[in-house]
Amino acid sequence: MLSFATVVYSKDYPLLELQALSFARFVDPASVGSIHIILNDVEEARLRANIEPVLSAYGPLRSKVSILSGDDVLLAPGHCARQPMLDKILIENRFRIPAARKGGWRGNNGYRSQQVLKLGAARVAASENLIILDTKNVFLRAFDESEYFSTSGVARIPFIGIESDFHRKWLCESLDALDVPHPDLSQLLTTNFSTPFPVRRSLVLALLNEINARYGSVQALFASRRRPSEFMLMNAFCLKSPDGYAPWFENTASGNIGLWPSYSREMLATQMARLDDPATLTMGLHNRAVSKLPDDLRDRVFSDLESRGICDRSRTEDVLKRTAALTG
Repeated sequence: MLSFATVVYSKDYPLLELQALSFARFVDPASVGSIHIILNDVEEARLRANIEPVLSAYGPLRSKVSILSGDDVLLAPGHCARQPMLDKILIENRFRIPAARKGGWRGNNGYRSQQVLKLGAARVAASENLIILDTKNVFLRAFDESEYFSTSGVARIPFIGIESDFHRKWLCESLDALDVPHPDLSQLLTTNFSTPFPVRRSLVLALLNEINARYGSVQALFASRRRPSEFMLMNAFCLKSPDGYAPWFENTASGNIGLWPSYSREMLATQMARLDDPATLTMGLHNRAVSKLPDDLRDRVFSDLESRGICDRSRTEDVLKRTAALTG
């Protein structure tokens, strides 16, 4: 049984429609424990109203889908070990401070809130095997649980070397946040840090318990001067254990296409060529990449989603246009 969680904010919510349609086309309702859409926006009521009409696109999975506020996964009883007054003011009530108000949950930084809410999603998942999504992720074919989790429950995910500065920084900050000695990073492979991200719920809950003991809450950690990332914190937690990654993750080949705004035309074309590979399972349409796609590659997106029975060209084009308009 799989649970899914997608964190949504106001600049990319139209993409949720494509994800929902792909769920309806390829995901067996009998294999799904829960689908949670978690709001990451200072204007939650408005975002919820925008998302409600999209829910019908989940088709036979509609009854599995729930919309949750950030409060539901961060401020419910037991979610905070302690709540200093400063946290209440600067984190829980930031939306009431005009000069400090940002666009994310309760007026916090949207980028960091996105990571906090992905971790918090484990608190509401209905099953042990959880897949964390962004709105940009679209399923391209049918799949079964074994593609994401072994029979023993270990999450299957690509491992990568530490080559970029941001990867190194995220990992080091996460190791430091949990007081984990730094291993030889030149020899280390970590999980990747893109979605879909399969993970065992019990790993994330154990991580959240440690964060609560150290910082009071996961939102307090991300509101501090520390700069970990959600997925590298999971890696740091594994590296702290004598058993390492073995109980939680195993290395597997990537089945995901990612279209990112930083990619060159050549890189975008290389990614799009993977649509011909039957092993390719998902496509990630980053909100800022949508408006930058060359016409021929954009046409390939339209044609591919239509040929796979996800939605027709006009509907995809409408979703991408609305997303581009929000992104600016």
